[in-house]
This record gives sequence, C-alpha cells and structure tokens, in this order.
Amino acid sequence: MTTPTDPCPRCGHPLGDHPARSRMTRARTVAICTPCGQHEADRQARGLAPIPPGEWPLRRAA
Repeated sequence: MTTPTDPCPRCGHPLGDHPARSRMTRARTVAICTPCGQHEADRQARGLAPIPPGEWPLRRAA
C-alpha cells in the first residue's frame, strides 16, 4: 500500500493523495504521481511509447 508521502518512482516527488497508475503494465500496478501520470497519458495520446522504468530519471540515478 502506498502513502501520499511515498516517492514517485518516475521523478521522486511525493505520490500525493490521488496517485496515477503507470501505463507500463496492463494491470497498471505501479503508482506514480499525477504529473507523471499525465505525462504518460500525453505520450500515449501522441502515439509515443511509454518511457521504460529502467529509463525513468529516478531509476537512472540509483
């Protein structure tokens, strides 16, 4: 279970009260913050592939 203060795995900012679900999996089980969810939705609407988790900025820094 996630909490609003948990970091978004995409950007590191807090997930917030209403996190989105990453479009990376059909089950959409990865919680991400609302701005990152909007970014994924925008990419999908433009016909662009989602950014793989291994290329998320926070994952690259680890």
